[in-house]
Amino acid sequence: MAPLLVLFTVLLSTLFICFLFYSRIVKPKTEFQKVFDTLPAFLLNLNHFPTNFAQDITKYTRLVKVPGLKILFTADPVIMQHTSSTNFHDFHRGPGIRDACDALGESIFNLDGNEWAERRKIYRSFFNIKEFSSLANRAILDKVERSLVPVLDHFASPKQGPQATVDLQELFQRFSFDTTCCFGLGYDPKTLSVPWPEEVPVVRAVEDLTEVVISGSTAPPIVWKLQRWLGIGKEQMMNKTVKILDDFTSQQLSWLHEERQKGCGERYCLLMSYISQSKADEKIPKDEALALILAGKGTVSATLTWFFLFLAEHPSAEAKIRQEIQDIIPDDDVNKFHLFNTKELSKLVYLQAALCEILRLFLPVPNLVKGSYGPRVLPTGHRVGPNTLIVLSLRVMGRLTSVWGKDSLEFKPERWITEKGEPKHEPAHKFPAFNAGPRICLGKDVAFMETKAVAATIVHNYNVQIARGQDTRPTNAIIVKMKDELRATISKRWS
Repeated sequence: MAPLLVLFTVLLSTLFICFLFYSRIVKPKTEFQKVFDTLPAFLLNLNHFPTNFAQDITKYTRLVKVPGLKILFTADPVIMQHTSSTNFHDFHRGPGIRDACDALGESIFNLDGNEWAERRKIYRSFFNIKEFSSLANRAILDKVERSLVPVLDHFASPKQGPQATVDLQELFQRFSFDTTCCFGLGYDPKTLSVPWPEEVPVVRAVEDLTEVVISGSTAPPIVWKLQRWLGIGKEQMMNKTVKILDDFTSQQLSWLHEERQKGCGERYCLLMSYISQSKADEKIPKDEALALILAGKGTVSATLTWFFLFLAEHPSAEAKIRQEIQDIIPDDDVNKFHLFNTKELSKLVYLQAALCEILRLFLPVPNLVKGSYGPRVLPTGHRVGPNTLIVLSLRVMGRLTSVWGKDSLEFKPERWITEKGEPKHEPAHKFPAFNAGPRICLGKDVAFMETKAVAATIVHNYNVQIARGQDTRPTNAIIVKMKDELRATISKRWS
């Protein structure tokens, strides 16, 4: 009881100090400022900004001081461009972030400076070669045919009964986990299969890890360090989670080394290429394997989950996607089951626009943290230094009326299509779904191919009925998912 009493006293004192500090601000406050004016509330509600706050938030950038640290909260695209692109080399991932995210070890996500540049160069060489693109596309389409379709057919079967439902969020998490492992690690764990495994520990461990990482990367170091020392809160699950993931990645690395010794060149995968070109010790490939899983699994599954929720609420958008599909597939397949190839998927402009709109409204990675190497003055006039944590709310940025117009809170795929009917591209600092500047995501094209393959297959071949009364609020994690399940009934469109 004594450690808990100490923790309660520390937290209560911190809240009281925050109250005294912020009560000195006497000028009238907007509702959005009230969120920012209480640090604990901001940290607890980082991904829950009410939609009516999305006005001209650029004027509400605020600098908050806590013991040993300054935190600059902002949703200003100008600051995003300055820190991520034009003055990229003046900023790093944030003070103490590497320690807070130590579960990711020496992976590229935890690196800065020359270390990051060298690792990035290696990865860029992988993503730029034709073999990788072919491998990733083949893994995605094979997974759709051999795993996704059989599972959907299973839940759509009359044998399951009219009330049978499937958790779409869990389904997409397993699909993206398997696919990422296929082209990333050269191994298919087959977590998406029939019969349906009720619990997959390694998939659950990845979800738990995202929660631990966000709690460490956005909270003052004293908070997560105290939690880790006491073994409570998000940090309590750390040891068990890391053990599960460490065992999984170790097993895959051992298998890859065996394949390499056998001279199995056809077993090409991202991690095999990294091992072949890198002289790093055994720990770094393990860290990179975990980072690959975290990046590939969470982003795609979260986007697809929100996509089908919004599609259920916007039947006109679903009708437009179905019409677009009918226009690009062979006439013989218009009214029957169809599996898509990469050429067909590349022609689905409205589908891609709908996915971009989901990414704008519900960015899978809602916040970006930055730190400055030295004293700097931002374009907004704010002064930052080595002890300043810059928290960029990408989620809010995607809803700014000053950036996206008065209809910024509406689901409107048309904003992503030009007058000529072509995809409309926005600068990364305005639409940072895949980060911006030198750190922009190398797997962007793969992510779009994966989400379009899954979305097109389901929309054309199945009817999805979302169950009523579910809690669809976003969670507070490094990659945002829904708070609870997204259960739905599945039925076939074609006999």
